[in-house]
Amino acid sequence: MLQEITHLAALAPVGLIAAAILVLPGLLVLLPIGTPLPAALVLAPAVGLVPLSVAGVVLAALDIPWNLTTAALAMAVAFGIFWLVGRRFRFDRKVVPDYGWLFVSALGAAVAASSLLTVVALHRGMGSLDTASQGWDPIFHMNAVQWIRESGQATPWSVSPIFAAGGSYYPVGWHLVVSLIPDDVVAASNISTLVIGGLLWPAGLAYLASVIFPERRGIWLLAPVLGASYISFPFAQLMRSGQWPNGLGTALVPAALAILILTLRLLRTSPRERLAGQGFWHRRVLPTVLVAVLTLGGAAAAHPGAVMAVAVAAGPFVVAYGVPWLGRAFRHHRKSAVIAMIAGAGLFITAAAVLGQSRLLESVMSYNRSVRAELPEAVPFAVFDLATFPVLQPPDIDGFNLYVGLLAAMGALACLILRGHRALAVAWISFVLLHILAAGPENPARWLTGFWYKDTQRIAPMIAMTGAPLAAWTVDQLARGAAGVVQRAMEGKGARAHRLGSGYAASAIALLLVAAIYVASDNFRAAERIAVTARNYSVGASGMGVLAAGEQDFIDEASRLLPEDAVVIGDPFNGETYFYTLGQRRVVYTQLGSATSGNEAKEYLRTSFNGIHSDPAVCRALGSLGVTHFYEDQPGMSHASDGLADWPGFYGTDTAQGFEVAHRRGPHTLYKITAC
Repeated sequence: MLQEITHLAALAPVGLIAAAILVLPGLLVLLPIGTPLPAALVLAPAVGLVPLSVAGVVLAALDIPWNLTTAALAMAVAFGIFWLVGRRFRFDRKVVPDYGWLFVSALGAAVAASSLLTVVALHRGMGSLDTASQGWDPIFHMNAVQWIRESGQATPWSVSPIFAAGGSYYPVGWHLVVSLIPDDVVAASNISTLVIGGLLWPAGLAYLASVIFPERRGIWLLAPVLGASYISFPFAQLMRSGQWPNGLGTALVPAALAILILTLRLLRTSPRERLAGQGFWHRRVLPTVLVAVLTLGGAAAAHPGAVMAVAVAAGPFVVAYGVPWLGRAFRHHRKSAVIAMIAGAGLFITAAAVLGQSRLLESVMSYNRSVRAELPEAVPFAVFDLATFPVLQPPDIDGFNLYVGLLAAMGALACLILRGHRALAVAWISFVLLHILAAGPENPARWLTGFWYKDTQRIAPMIAMTGAPLAAWTVDQLARGAAGVVQRAMEGKGARAHRLGSGYAASAIALLLVAAIYVASDNFRAAERIAVTARNYSVGASGMGVLAAGEQDFIDEASRLLPEDAVVIGDPFNGETYFYTLGQRRVVYTQLGSATSGNEAKEYLRTSFNGIHSDPAVCRALGSLGVTHFYEDQPGMSHASDGLADWPGFYGTDTAQGFEVAHRRGPHTLYKITAC
């Protein structure tokens, strides 16, 4: 561990730069309107994506390239705008319960502990920041970042040269931020995952816990630490699935949910309190609503799926706060209450109608997802955060997040029975049920999970988000109960000693419980967390098969030998696409999914390139695409693609004539095409 920490310390500078790029834009918006610094630091990554996304669109419209300098100028404009807004609307109270700096330090230590547990496992699985992920999604995302750097365009519609459907919308919040990190695409992408999973996520969990349990500070400290025990995030979604933009959206959900709960809490304030609070709307409600809208907007800019996750999680809180509010409103302001209900229903119907016309949403909802688990295995799969799909590997008790999963389930049951924090319990149960439906098999209700492509790995992090605070609440309750014994033992020794003894005993017991869980669970299943991360970063039989041992270095070296206008062709499932990621040289096939993009020349060459010496159509197709070089490798299997069967044109080519060796090492050869 000490050696790992030393290695990570050496990476701190680039990590701090990446964190600053994610956090500073939001701070330039939040601080001018008086947002307290602790809350601003957590909300900033989501809020900052709004002005950054707007800037990307505006700069593209003005034909100004997107880069660190232009982004900084755009944020200076945003700072000026919100400085003016802050002169009219400004917080006069904290957006979270009062912090003392001593407790802020303790909370920072808890987040740092969670971050360390997560980042060490991520880095071990990754191996090195310079190691390229071989995941299906990461290959596309890295190429999209490279395209943004090359083209200077950072809008949801400007990645069309990479994305198969030209001109289609694609969320680029993650891409435009990563494109600003001053490092190569691979390292910048990898460092972003460490910051997202190891910093944004635990900080969001702590903030969410502070909002749901404002008087129980011990829970604030416990939630991020227990959250580190879950494999679902960041390990499964962010690393194994490589859902980097979606992962950024997931990491922003806790903060978005927290600020929504705060807004609901303010809106339910009684009329008497509103009258007593001078400037209640201008200094409390409106600034909080503004921050909530910006936070949700940023989550949507990262990935629209985050908004649906917030909607499901916030639903129980809306009911919990909204029903009593409506009851009071009907008693005192019936007309206003009716108008509010009609407006709410109208907004819901309008949104449903608009979304119902979306062909993109329709394709997402109807996605054909294979079965991941069947009942009864689907239940422990959801509750106990299994690292593998039960249909692929029968559940093993050692792979269960047993203790934290039980604590979360116990907490949910207790909250329902005791009528305390029922909304959180209902949110957890909702995500568990959605996860079970998504796992399959097909049934009439499975369409409800279509918002997440019926993908358990997109829903499971929400179980962790609601489960970690519930588990922390249970630990806190157990510790307080045990501390009661200490209270009785200290009776008669003075009220001060009584309170101190109770507080210290509860804290000590809670720490001992968490430490025991950590040890008993094999360091929060460290081996499984590392293995899940390593899936996309390993070469050879244990990896995804796109890159062989040493192939990344070969492509990096070969790219330096190519002229800047070179265009490389080859099997994308066998390394060709990495010439763009690693070497910034254009390639014909820029992704694994829909690689031919409906292009006739690309499709023809996929099957017929090896007929270059006898088929004139091959040279015509190469000429139309501007191809100059051919990358040849041994056929293999990658992501269920059989090179010989699916990309036969790039195997068996006679390279003895019409080809010049540009670079060769072992089975990997880059040729200059002279046959055409």
